[in-house]
Amino acid sequence: MTFYCRAQQEGCRLRTDVEWLVISLTSMLVSWIVVLHMVTFAVATSSCRTADGRYDVTVNYRSKNCKETPESTVIAFYAFMSKLLRNPGVGRRLVFDVAKTNQGSGYNSHTGVFTCPKTGIYVFVWVVRLYSARHSTELMINNSVYGSLYLRNGHTDGTVSGTVVAHASKGDSVYVRIHSTHEGSGYINSNTYGKTTFSGWLLN
Repeated sequence: MTFYCRAQQEGCRLRTDVEWLVISLTSMLVSWIVVLHMVTFAVATSSCRTADGRYDVTVNYRSKNCKETPESTVIAFYAFMSKLLRNPGVGRRLVFDVAKTNQGSGYNSHTGVFTCPKTGIYVFVWVVRLYSARHSTELMINNSVYGSLYLRNGHTDGTVSGTVVAHASKGDSVYVRIHSTHEGSGYINSNTYGKTTFSGWLLN
């Protein structure tokens, strides 16, 4: 009788050990499946190419099968005027001589002209700060006016800004000028307290 009970206890213990082994192996298998699923998801979401064959600008994950987006695919610029300008003439092109960002090398800080490196939809923003002045400015793509601003203030400081979203072709020239028919007066200001700026970037 004693021998039977011991055998039964050993059998129960053996069954318990086997059950724990099965549970452990099952847990490990589930863990590996979850890890593989996450790796597959990361690779899928970090694909450097979109469905239309273009490159994504932002890469959130990096996998062994995918290279980071080349910086050359990003087109963006930001520049500002380093000093004030008094009584610019009618139709004068504004030169934003300090380029802080010029990814794609499209902007020329000597001429104030951005030359589109590729065809696509662009966003352009220009900000004009005036002191005791009245001026109208225009955003130009080649010889066409795409946007205009006007601000008049007395013996005070003021800022006005404009945004243009436009399709532009490779080689097109984009710049900001004083209005071609409106003769303004006073200062276009730009210093550490507020700058006159010109920026743009390629959407797609």
